[in-house]
Amino acid sequence: MSAESTGTAAAAPTAFVEPPELRPATFDDFPAMHGLESRFLTNIFSPEDRRALFEENPLWPRLKDRWTVGWVLEDPDGSIVGAVTNVPSPYVLHGEEKICGNGLAWAVTEEHRGYAALLMDEYFEQEQADFVASSNVGVGATTIWQAYGTRVPLGDWGRAAYVVTNRRSFTREVLAMKGIPLAGALSVPAAAGLAVKEGATARKLAGPPEGVEIVEARGFDDRFDAFWEELRAKHADMLLAVRDRATLEWHYRIPLRAGRLWVYTAERAGSIRAFCVVKEYTRPTGMRSMKIVDYQTVEDAVDLLPGLARAAAERSADARLGMLEHNGCDIPKMSGFDDVAPYRITKAAWSFYYRTTDPDLADTLAHPDAWDPSEYDGDTSFM
Repeated sequence: MSAESTGTAAAAPTAFVEPPELRPATFDDFPAMHGLESRFLTNIFSPEDRRALFEENPLWPRLKDRWTVGWVLEDPDGSIVGAVTNVPSPYVLHGEEKICGNGLAWAVTEEHRGYAALLMDEYFEQEQADFVASSNVGVGATTIWQAYGTRVPLGDWGRAAYVVTNRRSFTREVLAMKGIPLAGALSVPAAAGLAVKEGATARKLAGPPEGVEIVEARGFDDRFDAFWEELRAKHADMLLAVRDRATLEWHYRIPLRAGRLWVYTAERAGSIRAFCVVKEYTRPTGMRSMKIVDYQTVEDAVDLLPGLARAAAERSADARLGMLEHNGCDIPKMSGFDDVAPYRITKAAWSFYYRTTDPDLADTLAHPDAWDPSEYDGDTSFM
């Protein structure tokens, strides 16, 4: 569920209103749902982009006749006063397909907030999805996820690790956030001081090992299909979000089209051995930054993340983006970045939860070694 669903926790209505009708959403509701969400949320999906999340979804030809695209609350006048969207995404576990329901933009008008939980009951109790998950749970949605769901058992999703990639941009934003006058002018000496400090204490991201080439791309090619088959065979006992070419292109459609997504591959003789997806975004403070969304590797003998992250950090610096970060700490495969990144952000809320009503799947997912979590999971990187 979107981290920006901050005003939607169940509360008593401010005045008596006629109870709204709860019903499944349709594509025809998307414009009205967009209008409702625009009153409360930012970074919301246009009706066209929301529809594309279904119609361009590789799962959709098989699911379209039995999948509920969301739920709405409709008042007696026929106006939509509450909504949540439900996007399916494919996973595999033990060689079997699992479907995740990804909730987008839970929004309810102020006077109907007392009925907001009706939408969540439908979302969390749905039988069409094997499980639901979000890696982007914000403060306003924490209570409902705590009531229904479970924290992902691998990683510390209350923190993020980062490196500063443009000291001037970074220090300017920090000074402005603290309300210090002349933040722009003062950022010059502040950046110089930060450079001295990091020069004395910070470790550097290593380049790629011999025989490995780091390549930057703005999309995905057929080699990702071969990589995915190798990855899923290697981690058959893990819950893995599908990462074949078609699914990656669908999942990242919006940031790819907007030019905000980069793909870095680590290659041996043209064969992909690891890849890292990074996305440009704007922090709440207004600072433009870059985030590691996902890292996957089929190599055991050598850690390819530092070389990939180094290339991403250089790209971030060239674009004058303030920092390169990844959400979630203490994830073993991300240690190549965490061990070098000198800074941590403590977030206002734990961001990664899941829920399943399948007892066997619940038993499996209770174990950390069943997970390979990243912000590719849930709705976080759709936008």
